Amino acid sequence: MDQRPIGVFDSGLGGLTAAKTIEALLPGENLIYFGDSRNAPYGTRTKPELLALATANAAFLRSFDCKAVLIACGTVSSNVMAPLAERYPGLPLFGVIDAACDRAAALAGTGRIAVAATEATVRSGAFEQALRRRCPAAELYSKPCQSLVAMAEQGHFAADDPLARRAVETELAPIRTWRPDVLLLACTHFPLFRDAIADYMGPGTALLSVGEETAKALAEALRARDALADRALGKRRWFTSGPTAEFERLGAVFLGHPIIAEQHINQEIL
Repeated sequence: MDQRPIGVFDSGLGGLTAAKTIEALLPGENLIYFGDSRNAPYGTRTKPELLALATANAAFLRSFDCKAVLIACGTVSSNVMAPLAERYPGLPLFGVIDAACDRAAALAGTGRIAVAATEATVRSGAFEQALRRRCPAAELYSKPCQSLVAMAEQGHFAADDPLARRAVETELAPIRTWRPDVLLLACTHFPLFRDAIADYMGPGTALLSVGEETAKALAEALRARDALADRALGKRRWFTSGPTAEFERLGAVFLGHPIIAEQHINQEIL
């Protein structure tokens, strides 16, 4: 057993999709979450900027002696995972590509897989490469949906929010026309729009959240290493580099329970 906490970081609220899954699967784990809203969006950053941000975020979580860190950011996972892992060789890092692509390949087979992501993630080609290795005969289509990140951070993600629905329809129109079997939500902000996306895409398209799939893989990895905590209910700490009141309000809506947010701002970046 390992009583140390699990760390999760993202550029803002999106990584709560992964944190929510960890809470459900591993209620006994202590969890440290950091949402770097102050430096969002990550999807328009350069690789040197992304590495600086991710390095600082990982250093912050490592200060809590985390036994593993889930990088709940498709942009970081697809652009700077290798150099980040080199900087923290003793810290298990879980990016959001492999587990999600495994599941997408299993569901789609030789069918059609669409990837909705940030601009930087689409430019990297990382999801397409991972999917091609797993299902070379499948048809792939990727589209940046950058505006959804800003909408989510502003709190416009409810299914009955007209701004959210309009943004979903505008961004996903080419994907719906393409008619994929699986739509990979390759930015952890996008599952916040799950209901609106499901309504718009229709029942013929399966939706996969990269954060949720990676949280499941992390739980399996800890269980296989006999590294799960031995307690009934763990403690949670929620950090943001943005306004704490707004993070508490929006985070509680998505997680389904109240949270108390603490502010942390990395000083050594950019």
